[in-house]
Amino acid sequence: MNLNKILFLPILLLLIDCNQKQEQIDRWNKRIAEFEENKKSEFKLQDTKKIVMEFSEQYTLNRSEKLDSIPIRIIKAFKELRTIDKDAHEKYVTLIFTKLYAEHLQCCHQSYIIENFPRKVSDYDFDKLTMVNEFAFMSGYLNKDNFPEIWTSEIVEKWLTENQKLLKYESIKKYNQQIRTISKKIANGDYWKN
Repeated sequence: MNLNKILFLPILLLLIDCNQKQEQIDRWNKRIAEFEENKKSEFKLQDTKKIVMEFSEQYTLNRSEKLDSIPIRIIKAFKELRTIDKDAHEKYVTLIFTKLYAEHLQCCHQSYIIENFPRKVSDYDFDKLTMVNEFAFMSGYLNKDNFPEIWTSEIVEKWLTENQKLLKYESIKKYNQQIRTISKKIANGDYWKN
């Protein structure tokens, strides 16, 4: 009996010590996991932002291209970016739509329909991966109480008028200037003079 009492105390101390060591190991593993998760999300942020930035800056249209020619993986990156970096999302969505409208004016001297909306708000998919939905999210222009029939590429002019800060970005400023120049020529009738 005495031997049991003598062995019990060291075994108990050993178990307590092992339990404390396990808790330290668990805390250490948790810290490592948190660190790795933070690194992954940091890389994801950099990757998403880089994908959107490179696509937006290199985005060029030919006369037959439309917004729906933008790959779904790129639109997914835009959607991700809106939750990660609102300013970058705003900048690059604006750049895409400014380039689009500038091309429409350059090519055909008018804006074009970029979205036909259904008659009922309930028939429209606000979560669908489209650049129009990215613009709608950014701008807040898609009002469920006053649902539009259509949107044309000209909508970016309203956005830029209300958000002059975006003109500090050289590429947006450049395409906006192109829009203004062509718009003046259209207003003067320069394209229809003989």
